[in-house]
Amino acid sequence: MRAPLNSVLCLLAAAGLCAAQVETFTAYVDSDVCARLMLGPITEARVECSQRTVKEGSSPVLVRLSDNAVFGVNKRKMVKPYVGQFVQATGEAKDKAGRIKLQAAEPVERSAIPKGTAGSDLLDVRNFRTDERLHNQVRHTLAVMPYITVFDFVSFTMMGNNVILTGWTVRSSNRNTAYNRVKNIEGIGNITNNIQVLPMGRADMRVRAAARARLQRYLPRYFWGSGSAIRIVVSHGNIILLGTVGRQADVDVANIQCSGVPGSFHVFNMLRVRSS
Repeated sequence: MRAPLNSVLCLLAAAGLCAAQVETFTAYVDSDVCARLMLGPITEARVECSQRTVKEGSSPVLVRLSDNAVFGVNKRKMVKPYVGQFVQATGEAKDKAGRIKLQAAEPVERSAIPKGTAGSDLLDVRNFRTDERLHNQVRHTLAVMPYITVFDFVSFTMMGNNVILTGWTVRSSNRNTAYNRVKNIEGIGNITNNIQVLPMGRADMRVRAAARARLQRYLPRYFWGSGSAIRIVVSHGNIILLGTVGRQADVDVANIQCSGVPGSFHVFNMLRVRSS
């Protein structure tokens, strides 16, 4: 007696023998740093951030235009020449893992992306206008999340009533908590979760502790108790500094101190100076 086709397919899928689905989509080639920050629409400032941070060592990634999902790529050389530009990417995409096994990446002119389509949303600043009340609800919901530390950075961008969750966290539970809390807000549409769970290896843990100790010593006014105005994100030895400080001299001090942390490879200094 033959087994039903669906049963066979289920068994193959469970055994990992089924071929992953190949898809083609239009994407913006970003840096991992800028994609996790999600600086909003793709303007000249966004392109400059992408190109600068890739030159500094950040990995190139793909941002799928239809839903703003971020994908790490297995063949970085294939997309690196197009950082700050658009491509038609083909490969086996795994949405939950945020990875794509690339087969091809062909450049696409910005003018060739039709206006009004799902893939053109990132190109128009007007799409990022949203209801102020809804925006404040999302901001407050994320701000009061428990278990957020100086080593986490969780943020968001809104396009209408759709939310793009971004940032990094050392706790995998924070990623799910952020999604579930925002999902329960009345009036929220689609949610894209681009929060990356950071590696918890001993080397990165030592870099985190040393970076915090140095910054707390030389810039104590930005630290209080277990909190801080400066976020210290560490991934595979790379330090990403985020937050707002009072003057450019403090940005420079933070850069010098973190660059001297044993085991650190590079400092992506994204600190901003507070406007007078």
